[in-house]
This record gives sequence, structure tokens and C-alpha cells, in this order.
Amino acid sequence: MIQIQQWSQKRFYILIWIVAVAGVTQGMLIPLLTILLEKQGMSATQNGLGTSMLYVGMLVMTPFSAKVVRKVGYRTALAIGLLSAGICMFLFPFVTGFWVWMLLRMIVGAGDSLLHFTTQLWITSTCPDDEKGKRISLYGFSYSLGFGIGPLFLKLLPFGLHVPFVAVGLLMAITVPFMMRLEGGRTTFLSQPETSKEKLRLSVVYRVGLIALCPPILYAFLETALAGNFPIIGLRSNLSADSIAYLIGTFVWGSLLFQVPLGILSQKWGRKNLLMTVCLLGGLGMLMIPYLMGSMFALVIAFGLVGGLVGSLFSLGLTYLTDLLPKSYLPLGNAVAGMHFSCGSIAGPYLGSFLIQGTGGNGLFYFLGGSLLVFVILAIVYPVREAAVLLEPNASVEKQAS
Repeated sequence: MIQIQQWSQKRFYILIWIVAVAGVTQGMLIPLLTILLEKQGMSATQNGLGTSMLYVGMLVMTPFSAKVVRKVGYRTALAIGLLSAGICMFLFPFVTGFWVWMLLRMIVGAGDSLLHFTTQLWITSTCPDDEKGKRISLYGFSYSLGFGIGPLFLKLLPFGLHVPFVAVGLLMAITVPFMMRLEGGRTTFLSQPETSKEKLRLSVVYRVGLIALCPPILYAFLETALAGNFPIIGLRSNLSADSIAYLIGTFVWGSLLFQVPLGILSQKWGRKNLLMTVCLLGGLGMLMIPYLMGSMFALVIAFGLVGGLVGSLFSLGLTYLTDLLPKSYLPLGNAVAGMHFSCGSIAGPYLGSFLIQGTGGNGLFYFLGGSLLVFVILAIVYPVREAAVLLEPNASVEKQAS
């Protein structure tokens, strides 16, 4: 039987705080290490590969996240993810070197993956249906807020290489007492399906939720390509490190202004309609950025507006997925969304660095804009409502899983 847990406002606020701290970790780590390696003379390809390792760790951890939560419970899973990432933050400045940093990035990524899976599942499986848009948009808001604050820690670099890392590590440490206030019981929500049934359920998740599963990979690609590759474009365009951090932060802060309003609007207007609209406008805006590189003021406006439009892609996609799938499919759906996020995050900095070397910085923005427009076309032609009938032939599977 599935253990039904009640919605808890207190638990929700603690979870979004944990997500915000995870956002700070990634928001600081990606551009900081990129800048440090660029100054050490690393090529754009090596730098992109190093950034990708954070998300390789996420991808490696994703298939095991459900097993960890099922075995130790929500709170302990959160503790494992938080502590593994926190310890690495303290180690970065003291064990230097490209390959060592790659390993530490993988461990941080694995810890963040477990944090995201656990918080997403806990929220989506207990949130009332009439509040999903608002609550999941607040989840996305908290992550974006943390990711936007993260680059500001680069301003601590003049005080010493270790200062930004230690500051974020301390922030993660003070999160532990809040996390310990969560209930610590194990959950039986995640049943162990037979292999044949799991393959059938995976097919249903993809065929029903394909349009909802595309935004996580798009958002991840956009986020990591900008955070991991734009510092290289900026430095080669004679922008200062402070200006680069400010522009990346502007992109994320722009998303904060629209995150909750878009989540509420999606409840009234429809998730799919809103997803197509923000991707269309965001894609067109991304295509314009190369023509604005000569003006810092224009770049700030463009980054803020495009970030405001596409910064909600992950939370909108996750909310749309919960609309399409019954609750017994949510663990698998969340895991697939997490894998898509990891794949997009891995591809983002590496493909971005390849585009920079092959076509210059403009090629990166053309590719990002084109990807958003391709999604709009897919969303128009893919028959989501017709695919939803696939759930009925498999209703017995869902009941047995319950």
C-alpha cells in the first residue's frame, strides 16, 4: 500500500529553503571554477568538460535516488545529499587540480541530485491539486533565487581563493538544524515494481508526458550553457568578472520576477499554452543577444527579459507532468525529469564550448534560441490528449503498484 502523507506548510518551507541552498551551490560553483580554470589557461573544451562533471554526478545518482529514499526515508536522504555536497565545498580550495576538481564536482552533483529528487517527490506527491501551480512555482523560485545569489559569492574572491567556498559550505552547514526538524520516518510510497511492469510504466510516462519532459532538458541546457560558457564569451569580449557575474545573475533574477506569476497563470491559462508562449518569446530574444554585445545596458535588459520568460521552464514542465500522470507514476516521472535535467546540463557546457570554438560566441545563442523554437513546433504537433488514453489500458498496473 502507498503511504499517504498529508500536506505540511512547515515542511514545504524547509524543503524550499534546502532547494535554495542547493541553487546557491551550483550558482556559485559553475562560474567560479570556470573563471579560475580560464585564468589558468584551460581551453574552452576542457573548461566545458569540467563543468559537465557536476551534472555527470547528477545523472549517475538519478537511477539510485528512489532506492535511497525508499531505504532510508526522506529526511536521511536529504542529509546524505546535503552533507556530501557540503564537505566537497570545503575541500575545493585545499585540493587544487583539474582532475581532482572534476571528481569533487561529480560528488557535489550526486548530492544535489538526491536533494532535488527527494524534495520534488515530497512536494509533488503531497501538494493539493488546486495549489500545484503555485507551490511548484515557489519550488522553482527558491532554486532560481539561490542560483541567482550564487554568482554574488564571486565578489569574495579578492579576500582569498578559499573564502567563497567556505562561505557556501557554512551556509549548507547551518541548513542542517532546519532539516532535522522534518519528520524522519521511512516512506513506502516508492514501491519496487517488477522489471516488465517498470518498462511498461516508463513507456507510458514518455508517451503521455513527452511535452512536459522536454522543458527540464531545455532549462538545464540554457542554464549551464550560460553559466558555464558565457564567462568565456564575456572574458574574450573584454567584460570584467564582475560584469559577467552581474549578467548571469540578471538572467536568473529576471526569472524570479516571473516565476510565481507564471505558475499562477498556468493554473488558469493551461501549462502547455504557457510553455509554448514563453519558449517562442524566449527563443526570439535569445537570437537577438549576439547583436547587443556592444552595449552592457542592452545586455542587462535582454538577459533579464529572456531569463524572466524561460527561467520557469523547469517548474512549469514539472507541474505539467503532475497534471498528466497519476500519483503512482510520479516517482518514475520525477526520476525521468531529473535524468533529462542532468543530460541537458551535461550537454550544455560541452556543446556550448564546442560552438564557441567552432563558430564563436554567436553560435551558442543561435543554438539556444533555435532549440526553444523547435520545442514550440513539437508542442504544436504532438497529440498530448490522445496519448493520455494509454493510461487506461495500464490501469491494472497502476492499481497493483498501489
